[in-house]
Formats: sequence, C-alpha cells, structure tokens
Amino acid sequence: MLVLDLDGTVCLGDTPVLLYAERVAAFVDAPEALLELAGAFLGNQLPETAPKALIGAQDGYEAVRILAVAAGVTEEQLSTAYVESRAAIGEHPGDIHTPAGLVDLLAGLDAHRVVLTNSPGDGLDAILEHIGVRGVIDEVVSDALKPTRMRAHLDTFLAAAGATDTPERLMSVGDIWRNDLAPALERGCVAAYVDVFDRRQGPAHVRAESLVDLYAAISQWSRDPSSFIEANPRKEPVRC
Repeated sequence: MLVLDLDGTVCLGDTPVLLYAERVAAFVDAPEALLELAGAFLGNQLPETAPKALIGAQDGYEAVRILAVAAGVTEEQLSTAYVESRAAIGEHPGDIHTPAGLVDLLAGLDAHRVVLTNSPGDGLDAILEHIGVRGVIDEVVSDALKPTRMRAHLDTFLAAAGATDTPERLMSVGDIWRNDLAPALERGCVAAYVDVFDRRQGPAHVRAESLVDLYAAISQWSRDPSSFIEANPRKEPVRC
C-alpha cells in the first residue's frame, strides 16, 4: 500500500498557500505585510528582517500560521481561512500541478494507492481531477488530522491490507516529517521523505528534495518491499 500526502507531495504549486494567506490576511491589521512575507517564503527569498521563526517553517502553510499567530489571529479564524481556501482551489486552481511523470508512475505500480490529506473533502475531487491523478488513485482520505490521527490511519490501512505483521508492505510518502513519516517509522512502515526545504527533521528509508527523485525507490519498493527495506535501512539525516 502506497500512502501519499497531497500538498507539497502529489500537488505542487503556490496557489493553495497564497489562497490561504489571502484569507488569513483579512483578519490582521497589516495584510500587505503578511502577504509579502508569505510570498517571500515561498520564493525562498526571506528578507533579513523576517521573523526568525519563519526560517524553520516546514512549508508555506506553517509559515502563514506563524505570521498569523504573531498578528493575533485565533485558531478559529485560522480554521475558517483554511476551509475557505481549500474550497476555493477547485474554482481557482492557479498553478497547481503534479510532479512530472507521477501519473505514469502510479499507473504502473502494483500497489493500492491512497491519498491521505488534512484537506477537507469539499473541493478535493476537483483538485485531484485538475492535476490529473484521480484515475490512478484507489482511495482518498480527507480531514485526516495528521499527525494526531496518523497512527490510527496506518493501523487501519495495515489491517485492510493484511499487513499488520509485515508493515514494510506500506510506504508513506510526504514532505512533513512529523505528520507523514514519524508515525510510519513507529509502525515499522517504509518512510519516503520529500524534504523540499532541506529541513532534515528525522530519519527515513529514502529522502530527496523532489518526489521525482524518489520514483525509482517507490518502484523498487512496490516490487519487493522486504528486499527494499534490507537494501535501504532507516537512515538518520546528515547534519551540516
């Protein structure tokens, strides 16, 4: 079973974060400053005057959240902004797209293919259709509440696949280590880390800055999970 994160993994592009930032900005006194810093983060061009907390943000969503909380935005307002922004993507997809060659990769895999996302279900099918993966995904789980519910999701997937005692038959692929990979490693599953911002948060069996660079590993795992995990033992990140 291949479990794929959506944003930052299967679905690329700045539009989702920018839509979120626009809706969050409606709750702050200086919306232009928030939007400018969010854009700078996405472009990897943060000014020296940017809040230091942004340097460690895991993705654009976390960067916007850091800025919003500092400006006094409440959790309820953040939730409202997120739900509204996700619903808007279906009508305003902007630059969202998949990594090159992903559809062909998924179509050729002998594995149950799941998209597991914190995104709400509203508008999700439209997003998957727009980026062209709906036909090569077997199952979609929305409102996943990762990382809190990730272990329960993995247990459900392993049981459904008859792989409770052979967890290496499940590979989790994602760009947020604490959400997608830490729980998978705890369960003995295979972890493939798309470390877009080179955060090196924790161990994984394979890692790369782009999902494209993990295609060969995903194909190898799908053919023989046991051999794959022997050849690719869990590795700690190399610290500079």
